[in-house]
Amino acid sequence: MRNGTLLVVALFVGMQVCVWSASSWSEWLALGLMICAGIPHGSFDLRVAEAKWREGVVSRQAIFSGYIVCVIAMSGLCVFAPPAGLSLFLLISAIHFAEGETHSGVRPDATRGYLFGVAAIILPIGLHPYEAQLYMSYFIPRSMLAGVETPLVIGSEVLALLLGAVLARDLLACRDGNNFDTIERIICLLGWILLPPLGGFAVWFIGRHSRQHLEVCKGMFLTSRAGVPLDFVLISLLAIAGLVPFTLLFDFSQIHQLFAASLCLIAGLTLPHMIVSHRIRDVATARVLPK
Repeated sequence: MRNGTLLVVALFVGMQVCVWSASSWSEWLALGLMICAGIPHGSFDLRVAEAKWREGVVSRQAIFSGYIVCVIAMSGLCVFAPPAGLSLFLLISAIHFAEGETHSGVRPDATRGYLFGVAAIILPIGLHPYEAQLYMSYFIPRSMLAGVETPLVIGSEVLALLLGAVLARDLLACRDGNNFDTIERIICLLGWILLPPLGGFAVWFIGRHSRQHLEVCKGMFLTSRAGVPLDFVLISLLAIAGLVPFTLLFDFSQIHQLFAASLCLIAGLTLPHMIVSHRIRDVATARVLPK
């Protein structure tokens, strides 16, 4: 079994054991992993941006400035206009996740890409509406979310059944034994169904999305004696430290408020990350990314 598949299985099993043994801590663990292991997956964005645009008229300063402006603007929208910020963030995330899932297998498959990209957002919410209401309370009034709970739950159940049928067909149709991608998706689907919202999302976000992005960018590691470039480490730490200003608005001792602050930060990072990483595989295969 390949390493990526082992990671997805290990995350799912670990989260499930945590739910069984210490359910009150399982979501804290999931959120901690999303912050500490999920946020850094975009720490190569400036290198990727240079690889895509540096040879043109765009300078390094312009790339950096544009990136920071996008982060601040998107995070600010989430803080000061929560419903609008959340809506835009979910739309951006669906497009970004769908692109990643489209190119995750042996050959591109937009149908499965969009199904699983959207499912990564919808199923953790729609299959666990009570918990989701608590997490989303900063962005959407509970009365508003409760008003769409029934169609959301029904739609999520239909989507989960559809994904299960697609995965079963893919597993049975595989003749060459190269079904690791399907196995990973099955484990992620089980996570969305069986685990609490953050736990199920973390299995997919870290085990597939973040991991696959780093795999595409692995050419950036080639010239580093330490195995991990210093700028990757520093940018990762700086991105995580972006949570500090949110302590003025949120109580981090409450997981729902820490989640809200993390989502505001991640939303800000996701917008420029989506722009930079669009068609990243074309850049990675066309050239060695800069040192």
